[in-house]
Amino acid sequence: MNADEVRALLLSGESARSKQRVIGPSELGFCKRKTWHRLEGTRTTNPSTHSLASSLGTAIHSWIEESLRGNPRFLLETAVERDGILGHVDCFDLDNGEVIDWKTTTQRNIPYFPSFAQRWQVQVYGWLLSKTHEVKSVSLVAIPREGGDMDIVTHTEPYDESVVEEALAWLREVKVSWEPPRPEKKKPFCAKYCQFFDPTGLTGCPSAG
Repeated sequence: MNADEVRALLLSGESARSKQRVIGPSELGFCKRKTWHRLEGTRTTNPSTHSLASSLGTAIHSWIEESLRGNPRFLLETAVERDGILGHVDCFDLDNGEVIDWKTTTQRNIPYFPSFAQRWQVQVYGWLLSKTHEVKSVSLVAIPREGGDMDIVTHTEPYDESVVEEALAWLREVKVSWEPPRPEKKKPFCAKYCQFFDPTGLTGCPSAG
């Protein structure tokens, strides 16, 4: 079996998330242009995006869920919806009132962890869950895909609804825009990872150059 056959077997197909118009917390703060196209139902213009990192992240999430299943301290993969935002909270620590969001990354990106978008995301997960539980804090856990046990990094902060409002204001701005926001990402990134990348700019996004 050659590499092309492996890619065809494991990485083909469009995810359900790429087809839905409901925005999840993991998309907040990332790219306004991409979120706008998703909300508008724009036709996919770049279906051959790279998905191995995302697939590995999904596999690691499944492994963590299996490892913690049966422990009454944790709620796992809890589906929550509020004001048109749908999310699945990775983990909620009932003992400490703490939302935990697992992130897979590379060791090269650890110095930039967490990004403001990641902080928005986990705070919004806390807001979604606060309808039914008392949320006191939120944590991000970065697991390098090529790292070892001691390379795991964490970030914890108090649950803060003012941070949530920043994220929701960002989303409202995208929703009320009649025209697509300006491109934010460069062509090499968009060509690999954005299903709306369109060099012509006629349907999708031509990138920021």
